[in-house]
Amino acid sequence: MARAYIETYGCWLAKADAEIIRQRLGLVAVERPEDADVVMIYTCAVREDGEVRQLARIRELAGLRKEVVVAGCLAKLRPYTIKSAAPNARLLYPSEVEGGQKREMKVLPRYEGGVIYTVPLQVGCLGNCTFCATKYTRGGAGYVKSANPDDVVRHVKEAVARGAKEIYLTGQDVITYGFDMRWRPGWSLPDLLERILREVEGEYRVRIGMSEPWVFARFADRLLDIVKGDRRVYRYFHLPVQSGSDKVLRAMGRRYTVDEYRELVRKIRKTLGEFAFVATDIIVGFPGEAEDDFWESVKLVEELQLDKVHVARFSPRPFTEAAVMPRQVPDAEKKRRSKILSEVSLRVARLRNGLRVGSRDVVLIDEVDHGLVVGRASDYRQVVVKRGRGDGLIGQYREVQIVAAGAVYLYGDIVE
Repeated sequence: MARAYIETYGCWLAKADAEIIRQRLGLVAVERPEDADVVMIYTCAVREDGEVRQLARIRELAGLRKEVVVAGCLAKLRPYTIKSAAPNARLLYPSEVEGGQKREMKVLPRYEGGVIYTVPLQVGCLGNCTFCATKYTRGGAGYVKSANPDDVVRHVKEAVARGAKEIYLTGQDVITYGFDMRWRPGWSLPDLLERILREVEGEYRVRIGMSEPWVFARFADRLLDIVKGDRRVYRYFHLPVQSGSDKVLRAMGRRYTVDEYRELVRKIRKTLGEFAFVATDIIVGFPGEAEDDFWESVKLVEELQLDKVHVARFSPRPFTEAAVMPRQVPDAEKKRRSKILSEVSLRVARLRNGLRVGSRDVVLIDEVDHGLVVGRASDYRQVVVKRGRGDGLIGQYREVQIVAAGAVYLYGDIVE
């Protein structure tokens, strides 16, 4: 079997797609490009600065004179640019992950070991955001394709039986799962989650991937009841708000108001408790975003005490409406706003994490990160339990006393 070195950029869906391609092509993963017969770069097209870094890396890896495969969203968005960087590269579009010309969601990655099993539930999105290039590379504006629930449950069951401890339900917008089947019985995210919890035996935890707020609100009551009733589901929700200004949200093409988002976060915390983890994304410097609009985003983070905020400077992307909108914000101003919001977000995260100090939780230890042995609490917060290699701890559940907190990590002592 040919050996492959794989680099993946972007979301968890990209990671799952890269694994499907590797398995379909019969490639054995290796850790160094020098040891590979094939070099594969699975790309992301969300941001301009990311595109620049990926193109530089493609040129670098193409210089090794290996067989090069460039897959993913940037391959679809910038094929000629990639070919100029790596003339002999083979391009694979997101629609070709399964080997055909369309993405049918009929192939899921096989579990091949490790703590985490990532299962892609769907591709596509019901939104039509003016800043988004992904709707051109994967599908959007009403296009959704979902995996068969029987296939999902079968793959999860096999993964857990063989040792997986964390199940990541991922997709372009996981809450839209089953829309292509008109959300008939058995074809919605709550239906699928209930079925996994009912039919898959064993010790494991489930993480729900990114969901658009306006679709999430449709299923919120039932989904929150499921999460509340089963400790195997992380009390974690990734709900991108993108701006705290209704004016900017309208310009972005988002389908909710700031008040509706507020109500959704309050419902989550009221149902699951104040420790429920809400992560979000905010874009600063969107065309037409005035100073007052920016400060509305800052105020929203402080008001809702959002647990994690990914702050992104607006990046004009090809073929998008926002790229040609008037009143583009200068780069220096975007940088200033990004710095302010990032500092506020880290301060809020530190305060939120500090509320956990003195509490106990059962932590699933799942990785070693730069010499830190790290696990996930029941709300998906990262907990550092010790330094070292984590020998014998990875994949274990341990009761942990939280003794300190920073903006990113909780720090805990294992209760013997």
